[in-house]
Amino acid sequence: MICLTHLELCPHCKRIALKVCEYDEPYPRVEAECQCCGYKVYDKPMRLNKEDFKEILDKLGRKLVGSQCVDDRCGSQKVIRLINEGSYSEFRCLECGAEWNTDELKKAIAKVKGIQNAVKDGNRLLEVLKAGEGECPLCGWDIGHLHSGYATVVECFVCGYHNTVEEYVPNIDLTTLNCPEYEYSEEPG
Repeated sequence: MICLTHLELCPHCKRIALKVCEYDEPYPRVEAECQCCGYKVYDKPMRLNKEDFKEILDKLGRKLVGSQCVDDRCGSQKVIRLINEGSYSEFRCLECGAEWNTDELKKAIAKVKGIQNAVKDGNRLLEVLKAGEGECPLCGWDIGHLHSGYATVVECFVCGYHNTVEEYVPNIDLTTLNCPEYEYSEEPG
């Protein structure tokens, strides 16, 4: 896990002292800590136990057969089958218009099962979660990533994987801070 660092403007003390650390594993993410006031922001991966894996695989199975919309934000059961050729099918949700096919869901299920088996074999979850930019680290679905300040937010609408963004705002009087090595940002105008 390589950390690429640079300094940015701290949202708390307004000095250019926020050491931002960018990681590409287990998925693209950012941790930041102010070198002057102590402000911190980072993400925590979701904890998954045996029951969580069972629920996720059950939900993906319902989506695979087209009994539920692929998008949890919709969750509709009004789904039609567009194509059915052997083991390949395409579906469309009549509520939100989402479209998906069985090949994509079979890959997602295989990835979740692979991670579940790796965790059963004694690996730590963070060692087996891998994702590129915009992918869910658990099922591999292309979900895009949101940002909460500097931290990356992962919310998969297919399998339900999510991380939690933690922010620590120090309870200090900013007028008493003495950090001459970190300058204030320039005010416009």
